Order: sequence, then C-alpha cells, then structure tokens
Amino acid sequence: MKTAIKNSAALRAWILAISFLASVGLLCLTCFFKASLAFAFAAAAIPCLSALSVWAWEAKKISARSVALLSSLTALACALRLIRIPVEGIEFTNFLVILAGLSMGPSEGFLAGALVPLVSNFYLGQGAWTAWQMLAWGLLGMAAGAFKDRKARRWVLALGGLFSGWAYGFLLNLYYFLYLRQFDWKMLGFVIAQGFFGDTLSGVCTAVFLAISWPWALKLCKRARGEG
Repeated sequence: MKTAIKNSAALRAWILAISFLASVGLLCLTCFFKASLAFAFAAAAIPCLSALSVWAWEAKKISARSVALLSSLTALACALRLIRIPVEGIEFTNFLVILAGLSMGPSEGFLAGALVPLVSNFYLGQGAWTAWQMLAWGLLGMAAGAFKDRKARRWVLALGGLFSGWAYGFLLNLYYFLYLRQFDWKMLGFVIAQGFFGDTLSGVCTAVFLAISWPWALKLCKRARGEG
C-alpha cells in the first residue's frame, strides 16, 4: 500500500513538473508571436496549474500539522511581499520558500513557491509574469527540498541563498527579454544588467537570513510538524 502511494505521488510530481515546463514553453511562444496574448494565456493557465499542484500534492499522506505549517509559511511570504520596502531587492520570499523545502521536502517546497505569487499577485497585480514567478519560486522550493534531512553547513546554505537571487532573477529576466521581442545579445545583456543589482541584493538578503536562522528555524518547523 505504501509503495503504491509513493509511486502515485512520484508520477503526479513528474506530471506536474512536465506540465509547468510545457506551459512556460508555450508562454515563451506566445510572447514571441504576439506579446499581447501572454496575459490571456497566463490567465487561463494559472488556475489549471494551481489545481494540478494541489492534485500532485494530494497523492501524499500529509498530516494536518504539515498542512498548517505549509499554509503558515505561504501566508507569511505573501504578507511580506505586500510590504513595500524602498530598496529594491530586499525581500523575504526566497528565504521562506527555501525554508519550506528544507523542512518539508521537494513537493511541499514547490507548492509553497508556486502559491506565493499566485495569492499575493491578486493584490500586487496578475499578469503573464505570474506563471514565471510560480515556476521560479517553485523550482527554488523544490531544489531546497532535495536537501531535506541532510546536514548542511551554514556557509553552504548561505552560498545557496546567494545563488537563489540570481536564479530567480534569471528566469524573470528571460521572461522580460522574450516579452520585448528584440532578440540580440545587446538587449539580453541590458535586461540582465538592469536587474543585476536587485537580484544580487535579494540573494544577499536570503544568504543572511539563512546564516542567521540556521539551524534553529529548521528545528522550529520540524517541531511544528511534530517531528521533534
């Protein structure tokens, strides 16, 4: 029985990942041929992808305490996104999504990362960028979840937090580059350069938060799940 549940969860996770990648690929083509249709595509795809995320997660046997922890981390990340900080790049979302992945696993980290922009953008503004934010933060949570139950040094996590800012920024810059439809190296360099400071500052913030909070934040999350 446990093996069947595990296989079902793995299959759903693969379907979810392939669906997200296929949707982003279609979004790229939409931006390429007619940028004005990108919003309509995202508006149609996002609810389907969100339902698919819940469907993939439902295959696992999740305790009520785990659901409560995931909801709390997601809600906190959404609330902190609404706080307008004067300096671009100072944000907490990467840290909380990574913490969700480290404490709960890849699928929970992906779901937390995907839900944050979906929910918070109802206030900040939905658009074609929402699907890219869902993918970027979802992949950060999934990558962090791969290191669940592994002992990691503080400096390694800090380095990962730094790279998370650049990884997230790269995917969003790629969306902006495709949206502009001026496909040359000079424009690509301009798009990356204009967001480099904010991406770097975001990575530095995440690295600092991880270095300061490790490992007590992880222990706190595990206690919330009833693991210790």
